[in-house]
Amino acid sequence: MKVDILIIYVIVVVGVFYVLMIRPQRRRRQARQELLAKVRKGDEIVTYDGMCGTIRQVRDTFVVLEIADHKRVRLLKSAVAEVVGKGVNRQRTG
Repeated sequence: MKVDILIIYVIVVVGVFYVLMIRPQRRRRQARQELLAKVRKGDEIVTYDGMCGTIRQVRDTFVVLEIADHKRVRLLKSAVAEVVGKGVNRQRTG
């Protein structure tokens, strides 16, 4: 009898752990991958270290970011924290 209750308790704890910890982490990871896949030339971005600029070139793992007139730096795509402005090459919807 006590073993049955213990097994049910363990199953409930594992279920709660999954719902509260693992699922949200998977969602954040998927949203991040989608963000990096949708980065386009002309997007205005902010990097994790706070650098702001406009993307001038997109490669598989790198982007070229223009941070001032004719001042460009090459960054890993994973350094992109967020897109703050849409690119000039994106198609308009609606």
